[in-house]
Amino acid sequence: MLKIPSFNVGLLTFLFILLLSPFSLVSAHQPRLDTQTTVSVENPILVDNPEISQAFYGQLNGKPVYYQIQSTQPFQLYLNLLVPTSPGQGGEPVSAEVTDSSGKVVMFLNGTNSTWTPYFEEFGGDYYLKGPEATLQVPAGTYNIKVFNTVNQGKYALAIGKIEAFPANEALSALFTLPLLKEQFFGKPISTLFLELVGIILALGILMSLLVPMIKSRKSQELTRITLKVGETVLPLLWIGTLISTAVWAGVTYQNPRNLLGLLNSLILIVILILTWRVGSQIRKSKEEKLPLLSTVVLTIFWWIFVFLAINVI
Repeated sequence: MLKIPSFNVGLLTFLFILLLSPFSLVSAHQPRLDTQTTVSVENPILVDNPEISQAFYGQLNGKPVYYQIQSTQPFQLYLNLLVPTSPGQGGEPVSAEVTDSSGKVVMFLNGTNSTWTPYFEEFGGDYYLKGPEATLQVPAGTYNIKVFNTVNQGKYALAIGKIEAFPANEALSALFTLPLLKEQFFGKPISTLFLELVGIILALGILMSLLVPMIKSRKSQELTRITLKVGETVLPLLWIGTLISTAVWAGVTYQNPRNLLGLLNSLILIVILILTWRVGSQIRKSKEEKLPLLSTVVLTIFWWIFVFLAINVI
């Protein structure tokens, strides 16, 4: 019977606590990246659950962008305008006008005559200028939101709703949306991501190449001996990949030390370093009939988590 060391159980418990903490403690909007190719007053971007905190990221390309809310019950309408402040991403302030189904203006956020203040979004680790905001209790009905500025050019974020909610499906969706935002909206350079991926591919590739034969070797002494010899041979490559990722990640953390996801991933990387040393030590000292299967599985899991978070932070 396989005995699970308390050391690894403790690590797994630690992992789940860390994974839950960002989504329960961070004030964050559910990210929405506008992907519609043709947006007009006749074909607006539809907004579901308008009281739930959401951030719609878009760009003005010569004409206003339209959003529409359809509600069968009264609700609290909250809007806030933001613009990115990453290098080369600054633009002219934007405004927003909300009209009801009759065309009457029920809310107007004047970006031109407002004070825009620096704002740091901790979930994604990005910087904005935060502009006008407004809250209004409105009856059931259809509401159209027009985002624009004097030249109808530039990137913006439209925050809608105040109720903070990050269920599991939204958290998973955000992990895939944030990398697109980093590249398309904030214009983050891909060189750092490339170097990080080199280290990740090397380290994780070695781990996966060890894990598969380890699983197959449980009932074969010959495969066990071969796997141990292969493990001793590729351990230096595992460490090279791990150290490359560590060096790149240290630079990322230094540039953005306030990013909560980044800090979480730094802790995960520390655990990866400890587990890498443990797996290497077990392989070197192991008898021919015993493989460090459990430690390798746990290390692989931590690496995959690190990959997801690193892509979002970088």
